[in-house]
Order: sequence, then C-alpha cells, then structure tokens
Amino acid sequence: MMRRQGGFTLLEILLVLSLLGVLLALVGGAILGANRAVAKAQHYTERLDEVRAAQDFMRRAIGQALPLDDGQQRVFLGNAHAMAFMAPLSANLGGGIVLHNLTLHGQRLEVALSQDGQPWGEPQVLLHQVRSLQFSYRGYSPKGELSGWLTTWPWPGRLPRTVQIDAQLGGPVPWTAESVTLRLDLSTVAGQ
Repeated sequence: MMRRQGGFTLLEILLVLSLLGVLLALVGGAILGANRAVAKAQHYTERLDEVRAAQDFMRRAIGQALPLDDGQQRVFLGNAHAMAFMAPLSANLGGGIVLHNLTLHGQRLEVALSQDGQPWGEPQVLLHQVRSLQFSYRGYSPKGELSGWLTTWPWPGRLPRTVQIDAQLGGPVPWTAESVTLRLDLSTVAGQ
C-alpha cells in the first residue's frame, strides 16, 4: 500500500508567493511614503530654521545700529534692496563694532562685515530663495519732522527710526513682515 506524502501543490505555493508579493508591495509603499514625509518635514524644518535665523540676525543688527560713520560721513545707507550701517557684532561671532552690509544678490540675501575698511572674510548668505525683498525706512528729517515710509533713506548722516523688511520667499515657509525699531534714537537731537 502506498502512502500519500504530505506537501503543498504547485498552485498553493504560487498563491502564497503572490500574497507575499502583494504584502511586500504594500509594506514597501508605506515605507517609501514615510521616508518622503520625513524628508519633507526635514526640509521644512531646515527652511524654518534658516528664515528664523535670518530674521533674528537682522532684527538684532538693525536694532543695535549706532550713529557712527563708516569713515566717509555716512551713518546709515539704505535703499529698497540693500543697507549699510555700523552695529556691534555678537560676542559669539567675534564682537566689536563692524560695518554691516545687507544686500540682495540674485535670490540670496547676504551680509558682508568689515571693520576699519577691512572685510571680514567672504559675504555670508543669510537667506536663500528670496524672490523679492523690500526695505523701507521711517524716521525724522533734519527739520525734526517724522517721515512716511521711504524706499530709500535720504539722510545718510542720520539713523532712521524704524526699518521695515518685507520679502517673498520660495519654499514652504513664508516671511513674516518685520518692523525693527532702532534702540538708540538720537535723531531728534538738535543739529543732527
């Protein structure tokens, strides 16, 4: 008498392999989707950090602008896409009072630092993917009258009272409009 040996038929094996293939495709799709979500969240976080760091740097630097000239009787230069002023540098960056030049180059907002006419290395990029940038200035005229918002600061021998920064950025993080009031306001002193 012949005994029948136990085992699987070819059809059963093919069915199990097909089910395993479907399960692996579902798991692989879920892992790929999770990786994309993590990469997107990481990109968003990096961009948010870059925007916050740029806003913080500009808020501190502009807010601490000093009524010191750059050696050419210019205390503050400003137009719609660039500005230059003297301000203290934070201690963790070396300290001292340096000339800050904020400029839009293409789609990059850059800061160049110099002291006594000597540049401190290469300009540093504060912000990438800047589609548009608009600096506006408000302060007192030499006659002591408060100006409206100006796209060019007309009195280079004086500090403005407030600087407004508007920008349109590429990427997922929007720019929050900034109005920076200068901490040292000597613009109302007679003779300035």
